[in-house]
Amino acid sequence: MPSPFLQPVMMVSATLVCLCGCSREVIVDKTRLNDDSSRETSELLPVHSPLETTDALEPDHRALPVNQDSGNNSTPNALMEPDFTVGEIEKLQEETITALDSGDLDIAFGLARELKRVDGENPQTIFLMARVLAEKHRFRQAVKMLDDLALEFPDTHLAVLGQTAEWLVFQGDWQAAEERYRTLNSLVDETSLVDRLLSRLLMRQGRVVEANALLRRLCRMGNVEEMDLRSLLSLSCPLPGDAATDAFEPIGLKGSARHAISMGQLAVAGEILQQAVTDSSVVLGPDEYALQGRLLVLLEQFERLPEWINSAPEGVKQYSDYWFALGAYQLQQADFSTATESLGCAVLRDQTDFRAYKLLGDALNGLGKPEQAKQAIERTRLIEQTMGIGNEMATNPQRDVKKIGVLIDLLERLQRPLEALGWRGIQVAYGRASSMLDESAARNILQMINQERIAQLGKTDTAARRLFVTCGVEVSLKTR
Repeated sequence: MPSPFLQPVMMVSATLVCLCGCSREVIVDKTRLNDDSSRETSELLPVHSPLETTDALEPDHRALPVNQDSGNNSTPNALMEPDFTVGEIEKLQEETITALDSGDLDIAFGLARELKRVDGENPQTIFLMARVLAEKHRFRQAVKMLDDLALEFPDTHLAVLGQTAEWLVFQGDWQAAEERYRTLNSLVDETSLVDRLLSRLLMRQGRVVEANALLRRLCRMGNVEEMDLRSLLSLSCPLPGDAATDAFEPIGLKGSARHAISMGQLAVAGEILQQAVTDSSVVLGPDEYALQGRLLVLLEQFERLPEWINSAPEGVKQYSDYWFALGAYQLQQADFSTATESLGCAVLRDQTDFRAYKLLGDALNGLGKPEQAKQAIERTRLIEQTMGIGNEMATNPQRDVKKIGVLIDLLERLQRPLEALGWRGIQVAYGRASSMLDESAARNILQMINQERIAQLGKTDTAARRLFVTCGVEVSLKTR
């Protein structure tokens, strides 16, 4: 049975090479993203960093280096059984990895146990044994094994943090996984890989505000992948095509509710949150409370909104869901002026919220501002188009380079330049893969993309930019 989980972090690092006194190159496993057809473009971290992404080498680069005396003595180290040579140990390692790659977990486990018996103090052997345990879903043991390794060999700390965070996700200990990812982010200079993994964990939990900040940082750094860019097309919930994949399998209360909204199961989403409210042991946090308001609007339960508004907890105003629900209620009450400001707050926080733009158009029409209303309705149409193209890519592995061009044009019209540049990079990659671009042309385009990205980084969020987002609605600093 193939491994059900990702392997985006190196099993062993350049640090382990130094520990082992071995000149052979450290080998990585191939990253596999569940149900994501996009070509991964993660780049290697600096060579001295123990954390490495896994797309750089070909799958047949399997063997792991082995502990070897760095002096003139060519005999195995003192901890190795005398009847096993370095070559035999390497062969055992290769056979173990081959068995893992082919899904023969029982064989891999037996080989790993033999390795541990004859070379059990070698950090690479410990990493390999931990990986076998993880493949057998014995995550707790695998994490403990690597945590102990990091205590004995502090230089492996970063590699251990990255690998165990991944395993903790699959174990279901999401908080511990998040803590390790955040620790990694504070320790490494190149954070793209960690940002990517953490943002996907947060998206699965429905924590879109935090995920959005990380995804935006990936765009600014110019190290953004198709899956990340698709998430940015629909922040309030994943695209339906993505929601149906294992990569976006929901976690927790908000994740389950947003997932249900994506799948068109509004009643189910409402029941998920209502059950949490009914359960006296659960207190909704501000973000969950805000999401409940959005669902009340989507379910057209407007009679429940006054109580919801009056009972709103501290901290709820930072979420677009809150302003969407508040603005929808104010629109129902024909309070057009207040509704436009509330809905302006909603779209400032989430420029992908086509529902909020539609209501904003209604409120502006109610105020007698047809030109601004027309802008809001047009914005609704453009956003729905971006989501439609994104969802098509989420459900179909084939890529139409021309449609990606349409998406880029839409994002530029929506004044979302960094996303547009990210998609230009994706377009170049597919164009190169389909021989529509030669290597020289692709390189020149990527250079121009990078220059434009750097130019965008120097621009600030101006009042004019905010007025564009809100279709000319002035949003006070107090509410913004």
